[in-house]
Amino acid sequence: MFVCVSILATSTRSVTRSAAHRLPRLVTSLTTPLSGSNVVPLFRFPLRDPPRACFSLTPTLASAYSGEGAEDDSSIMSTSYPLQPSEPVDPVHGPSKTQKPINVNANGDANGAYITDAHSRQQNKTAPLLPADPLKGKIDNAKKQQLLARDFRSDTITAPTESMIRAMAEASRGDDVYGEDDTTNSFQAEIAALTGKESAIFVPSGTLSNQLAFRTHLHQPPHTVLCDTRSHIHRYEAGGIAFHCGASTEIVAPSNGHHLRWDQDIKPNLNLSDDIHFSPTRIISLENTLNGTIFPQDEIVKISTEARKLGLIMHLDGARVWNVAAETGLSLKELCDPFDTVSLCLSKGLGAPIGSILVGPSQFIKKVRHFRKLYGAGVRQVGPLVAAARVGVLENYPKLQATHQLARYAGQELEKLGVRLTAPVETSMVFLDTSSIGIPISELVSRAAALPAPIQLGGGRMVVHYQIEKQAIDDLLDLIRVMKKEKADGTGPANAAAADSGAGLYSNNMTGGNTASAATTKTNGSLSHVRSSSSSENRGLVFQTIGTCSRRPSDEMRHSVSLVLPFPDRQSALTLQQSISVDKELKPKEVRKEFTILTRSSSSATVELGVKIFATTVRQLRLSVNAFLEDASLVCRTMAEFDPLQKGIDELSKMHLEDELEQGSVGVAG
Repeated sequence: MFVCVSILATSTRSVTRSAAHRLPRLVTSLTTPLSGSNVVPLFRFPLRDPPRACFSLTPTLASAYSGEGAEDDSSIMSTSYPLQPSEPVDPVHGPSKTQKPINVNANGDANGAYITDAHSRQQNKTAPLLPADPLKGKIDNAKKQQLLARDFRSDTITAPTESMIRAMAEASRGDDVYGEDDTTNSFQAEIAALTGKESAIFVPSGTLSNQLAFRTHLHQPPHTVLCDTRSHIHRYEAGGIAFHCGASTEIVAPSNGHHLRWDQDIKPNLNLSDDIHFSPTRIISLENTLNGTIFPQDEIVKISTEARKLGLIMHLDGARVWNVAAETGLSLKELCDPFDTVSLCLSKGLGAPIGSILVGPSQFIKKVRHFRKLYGAGVRQVGPLVAAARVGVLENYPKLQATHQLARYAGQELEKLGVRLTAPVETSMVFLDTSSIGIPISELVSRAAALPAPIQLGGGRMVVHYQIEKQAIDDLLDLIRVMKKEKADGTGPANAAAADSGAGLYSNNMTGGNTASAATTKTNGSLSHVRSSSSSENRGLVFQTIGTCSRRPSDEMRHSVSLVLPFPDRQSALTLQQSISVDKELKPKEVRKEFTILTRSSSSATVELGVKIFATTVRQLRLSVNAFLEDASLVCRTMAEFDPLQKGIDELSKMHLEDELEQGSVGVAG
C-alpha cells in the first residue's frame, strides 16, 4: 500500500493552471501510521495552524497527478511559498486590497487563504450589510389602525397595542429552545393552571399547535381523526394531518346543522374494528367555537365520557375558546377538562401579534418540544412575543363580550334588511347571504372596498374583533340599503362584468337611496356641469365626466362618471373652477394633479381618498375604449362629513356662486 500526503504551498506564478486543477482538493495530515503500512506520518502538527516553513511538491508526486499527456509540471517545484494562518474574508465584499491570495491553501481551497499583516487587519473593517431603515418615517400606524376599524375579514388582522409594545421591550431575553426564558416559562405555567393541565408550550401558530398535538398523539399509521366536516384541521391546515402523521380524517356533518352529537353523529362513524380494510379511529377532535357557534358543554362532556371508555383521545381546537368563556361564563378549566390536549390561539380574538399555546400532560408536552424542534419551530428569544400575548389575555379578553354584542347587532340589522344569515350569531362572527335580496356577495365586497372610507369583507363572513368600530357596521348597512334599492329600481350595474371591471367597480350609487339625476351635455372627454336633486344629508360638490366607448364603430355609448364630495369652503370651489374648464381636454395625468392640488386645500382625508377614486375612474374610462358599460355612474359619498359641512353649503347659496359654477365644471347637489 502506498499513500502520498503532501502540502502544496507555492506562489501564484509557480503553479500552472492545468496542474493546479489536477491536484487533490483535500490534503490531510496523518498523525499516526496506517495499520499494515510502512507510511510514517509526514507531520505531527495540525495542518490548520502550520508553522512558518517551506514545503515543495516532489517531481514524482507532481507527475503522478498530471496523467497521460500532461504538460511539463517541473515548474511546480521551482519555488515555494511560506504557509501562514489564513485571515477571515468579508463574505460580502471579499478580501481587502491589502490581502494577497495564495493559489491553494492547506485545505485545497484556491480562494480561501489570504496573506496579510497587522496593519492590513486594522484596515479591514466589515461594511454594514444593510443600509439604514428605508421605512423610517414612512410607516403610519395610526392610519393602519383606522383601516383595521373597518376590516371584517378576520380577527387575525388586529394590530398590537402600545401596551403590548411596551411589554415586549421589558420582556426577558432568554433562549426558549433551552427552556431558559423566564417570561415564556412563567406564561406557560399560568396558562397550564388556567386550563387545569399539567404543562403548556408556546408555538408560533394555531395550525402548528394542532399539528404538533396530532403528531405526538399518533404513533404508527394507519389511524383516523374524526372531526366536523367544517373544521379548521380538515379544511384549512393544508392537509397537515395526512402529511405529518400519515393519518386520514373521518369528516362528519352534524345532523342538527350546529354541532356534532355522540349518538347521532360520532358513534355511527367510529371505526373500532380490527378489519384490515379500514383505518381505525384514534382521535376525536372538536372545535369550539366553530364558525362562531358555541359547542354545548353538556354534549362535549358526554362525547368525552363515551370516547374515553373506548380508549379514544380527545383533542380540542380551541382557537377561539376564549370567546366561549367570555360568552358563557364557564372557566377555561371547565371548557378544557373533557380533553386530553387543547390548542388555544393567542393572535385571534386576543389580538397578540403571534402565537398559540398547547396544553396537556407534562410528558406529552415534553415530547411536543421535540417535535417542535424537528419542525424548525423552536424560537430562541421568544420572550417579547410571549409578553405581548400575555397583555392580550389581560387586556383584550375582557373586551370579547363587547365584540359579541356588536356582531349580534349587525346580524339583527341585516335580517331586518332581508339578508339571510347562514349561521346563528353566538359570538363574534356573522355569516351572511345577500343573494336573498338579489345582491351577489362578490358585488357587495367590491362596493364596500370602493367606499371613500373602505370596508374590507372576507366574502360572506364578517368577523367583529375588538378594534372594529360600530360606525363601520352602520356604514355597511347603509351600503346594503342603497344596493337593495338599486336592485328594486333597476339602477344597479347592467351586468356582472361591469361590476367587476375598471370603473364599473365603483359604478353604483352610494348616496343613501337618492341618486343624483343629471342632465348632461355630451362633451367627449371633458367635464360638464351637473344639475341634481338629493336630500340634505347628501349635499356636496358633484364632479361629472362624459366619456365615450364603442363595441363597434357604429355603436357609440355614452358613459357618465360622477363623484359627490363634501364642500369644504368657498376657496376650494373657486380653485376647482379655475383649474378645470368645460372645454379642456380630459388628460388623466393633469386631472390627477389638479385634483391633488384641490384636496390639499381641505383637511378632509375622505375627500382625498374620494378624489383618488374619481381620478382612477376617469383614467380607466378614457383608456378602456373597448369597455362596455351602460350609462355607468359613480356617486361616492363621505359618510359622516356632510353635517359639519352644511354651513359651508348654505354660505355658497347665499353668495350666489351657483352661476359661477355653472360656467365651470362644478354643480351643487341639493
